[in-house]
Amino acid sequence: MDIVEVKKLKKVFDKKPVVAGISFTVKKGEISGLLGPNGAGKTTTIAMMLGITTPTSGSIKIFGMDIEKHRSEIMARMNYSSAYTKAPSRLKVVEHLRIFAYLYGVTDVEKKIDHFLKAFQLMEFKHTLVGDLSSGNMARVNLCKAFINYPELILLDEPTSSLDPDVADHVRKYLLKAQEKYGTTVLITSHNMAEIEELCDRVIFINRGKIIAEDTPEGLAQKIDITKVQLMMRDGQKRTLSYCKEHHLNAETSDRAVTIETHERNVSTLLSDLAALGVSYSQISIDKPTLEQYFLTEVRL
Repeated sequence: MDIVEVKKLKKVFDKKPVVAGISFTVKKGEISGLLGPNGAGKTTTIAMMLGITTPTSGSIKIFGMDIEKHRSEIMARMNYSSAYTKAPSRLKVVEHLRIFAYLYGVTDVEKKIDHFLKAFQLMEFKHTLVGDLSSGNMARVNLCKAFINYPELILLDEPTSSLDPDVADHVRKYLLKAQEKYGTTVLITSHNMAEIEELCDRVIFINRGKIIAEDTPEGLAQKIDITKVQLMMRDGQKRTLSYCKEHHLNAETSDRAVTIETHERNVSTLLSDLAALGVSYSQISIDKPTLEQYFLTEVRL
């Protein structure tokens, strides 16, 4: 079942299409990544899904309802968080969360506020003024706010960008737990490729306002048919470099290490040819293509 259905969505600012007629769906219980460089149209797309920005054309249906006609009903069942969202600085954290809990009609407000403060490791900041929080702690408060109504759908715009690595890891684990326990559907933007690979069932890659690819993280990575073979040389470093030059293979050296780029299907041939040349090495590592490599390749095009 599709929770989100976006059709031919377009947004034009100053005669320039920021989102250029994109279409995609997000299935129930799925964690989908909206991936792309800065200025690709990700945040504008989310703003239109929240009903904050009006599309120039196209349609957005969430829970089978049109966002323009049924925004209140839709928003009661979803929520949103961004690492960059601001809040009134003179409110205490508990007061800030209390306001949103009441807006969403949450029952057992104090109990649920404490539950999410504990879940995101924020209990010690419960009575701290929002204005005194670090950016990382404010990002976690925003996540508490985003889960306060146990949303069926949650939109996350770079939610871990200002968090320390250990805290970001805790947040990712919580998202996976919410997916498993509650069937929460998530659409997330992030510039952390490892995060996208860990979390996402599917990735929608957007660039210059257009969707250029849609696949699993592994599927996108496999579109880059380059494998890196790193050898810690015992003997034959010069012969290895000469071989790479002769066969037009990119090779880099760092002390005794040689890293060679080749197609995955040619790795066995490479190693066999080097053995025939009398090359010996003490260690070998083979790194297959990653989502980050795919991202960098597409952005450079």
